[in-house]
Amino acid sequence: MRRYKFLGEDSVFAALNKLRTSFFAANDGLQVDEIIKGILTYDERMKIGRRIQIAQLLDQGLQYREIMKELKVGLPTIMLVSRKMDQNPRCFELIMAREEKVEKEYKGKAYKKVGESKIVFERKEYTGFRRKNVKR
Repeated sequence: MRRYKFLGEDSVFAALNKLRTSFFAANDGLQVDEIIKGILTYDERMKIGRRIQIAQLLDQGLQYREIMKELKVGLPTIMLVSRKMDQNPRCFELIMAREEKVEKEYKGKAYKKVGESKIVFERKEYTGFRRKNVKR
């Protein structure tokens, strides 16, 4: 935040509104991917993704040391995410709810049963449906 202290309040709001608007422009996961790849560096994408993973593990009740060992992240990062979860609990609830919806739809559409009518000979075949295909 110190880096941007020279900006006026209007400039900060304008920048954040542009970010919000760019994410709202997407209709599905493929477009979200295009937007994310277009405006965020690989490092920024990884940092955001790792913070969400940390939040999920904290939500599951894992201890800081276990998270450090599993994800190979530092204690300050875990504490930052924990603080953010306390300050903005709705944020992570929305992320988790969306992830559950996507997984449910993916599991229902990604594979179909093909083969004989007898259960023993049926097999699952991939339909080509991806998580990115789930609509908003």
